[in-house]
Amino acid sequence: MPFLSLGLRMLMNVEALNMVESVGNVVRHRTAPIIIRKSPGQYVMRWVVAISGECLAHAYQSFLAELSEKNGINVCYWCKKNEFIKHFDLNFYKNTSNQIKYSSEEIELINYTSKGVNTLDDVRRVEELIIRCCAVEDIGGFLTTQGPTKRTARFYVSYAIPTYDTVKDGIVALDHQFMVRHAPEAELRRQNKKEIPPAQAPYYPQIGSALYAWIFNLDLNGIGISSVSGEPILELNEIKRRKELALNALAEMLDNKLFGAKLTRFTPFIDFEVALAVVSDKIRFTVSPPILTLSEFVKETIERAEKARRDIDDAKIDLIVWCKDESIRKVIEEVAKDKATVIATSSIRDLISEIKKQVI
Repeated sequence: MPFLSLGLRMLMNVEALNMVESVGNVVRHRTAPIIIRKSPGQYVMRWVVAISGECLAHAYQSFLAELSEKNGINVCYWCKKNEFIKHFDLNFYKNTSNQIKYSSEEIELINYTSKGVNTLDDVRRVEELIIRCCAVEDIGGFLTTQGPTKRTARFYVSYAIPTYDTVKDGIVALDHQFMVRHAPEAELRRQNKKEIPPAQAPYYPQIGSALYAWIFNLDLNGIGISSVSGEPILELNEIKRRKELALNALAEMLDNKLFGAKLTRFTPFIDFEVALAVVSDKIRFTVSPPILTLSEFVKETIERAEKARRDIDDAKIDLIVWCKDESIRKVIEEVAKDKATVIATSSIRDLISEIKKQVI
């Protein structure tokens, strides 16, 4: 039962990856409240820049869709377009079937709009058809309103928030940038000023800079498996291909650093500091919070892994730490003391390659 848990720390400068709303001519960056312990029994709340799990999940599923199409793995029409409606209502598919060429599985799904999803076998069949026609929904989950047909996503992602130590030390930034759409002649020629908005206008996008920490978990054992019966829906070779797809999409997302909003004008400077991966069997072991200090994050994860191995017979828990350079590697090795595999390379793809060796 391979279960992957990945904790990442990444330095991001001048980013506008998660914008939530416009207030007048201010475009706001997402913020979130976090609680920090000042001393035993004393806490303080801070509002900090944040990147939502939905933002990161959308990017990951975009790479899943792109790689599925490139590698001949089934992916539905809407996921190809990065519109992840995920068979939310079969009536929608029935109403659009004369405009869009749906797969044979989806044509069978449309039949359930008339006869209904009334039994457990119906629920099982609906889930099976959706999984067969779309790898993104197999891995990313879905909720269909016809009957209780729900598939929990096989991956889990946290918010990305600044680490505790950087918040305590005030090393987190949120700033307004003054921009102007410069069009003086167009503004002079704008005759009906009551109905036509200004051609030349100032606006203030917010940008953030921080050392972000976040967690990504992937239940590889659940890919291609029915949520109802627990039995494989796909052939074993196809399940293997989709497991590789799940890891390849993660590698593309992390290495190319293409996720979030406003990349056309605010492509951020992203520098991964460290990534700690835990591959476990017979237990869903997750990393400790990477918002702890670097040493505490690694040390606590290792200590928890050792205790879990003692408590659960035959539990397999392997730790791999990727560092961006030798200076960080020395810190990690001093903490890990040969209890984790430590690699220092220029590309985080090397970490995913190490993970593949253990789980595929």
